[in-house]
Amino acid sequence: MKKLIIALLLVAPAAASAAPLVPYLPVPKDSAVILDTGSTNTLGYRIVVQQSGDAEYINGSRRAKVELPPSLAAQFFKDAQAAMPLTARGASDCMKSSSFGSSLFVWWKGSRSGDLTCGGASAVANDALKIAQSIGMSTSVRTPLVRPIPMLTNEPRKPLPPQPMPSPSP
Repeated sequence: MKKLIIALLLVAPAAASAAPLVPYLPVPKDSAVILDTGSTNTLGYRIVVQQSGDAEYINGSRRAKVELPPSLAAQFFKDAQAAMPLTARGASDCMKSSSFGSSLFVWWKGSRSGDLTCGGASAVANDALKIAQSIGMSTSVRTPLVRPIPMLTNEPRKPLPPQPMPSPSP
């Protein structure tokens, strides 16, 4: 019993800091799914793309249906077809930051890509990122949110001491 309690105490903080799971969406026949797993610092997203350009996405608590530009949807499916089977695309594993690392996957016709952020099917990865950007998902390199901390009201404001000038070389 003591071992179980100790194990739970060790695992609970790690589980609490893990990225939340991205909820599932219904997937109509012949649709593709784009999944960004997110990280401990960012929300992931799931996008279901139909060949007509209709799409549905979920990002945190935001869920919506959108219409993609037909040319973007057509290019995505053309590149996905050329990359079949997707299981041969993307790396299965690569080095990532434990806090900021996320993974990007594409599922279509029963085939799932490897992690597209690790290289591999670059055309499919680029199309997936373009689709995500077109509906307002953040696809940039993620950085932590930094907010300036204001000085306290009674905190003295001292200027930095003057820096000595380097002497010229002879």
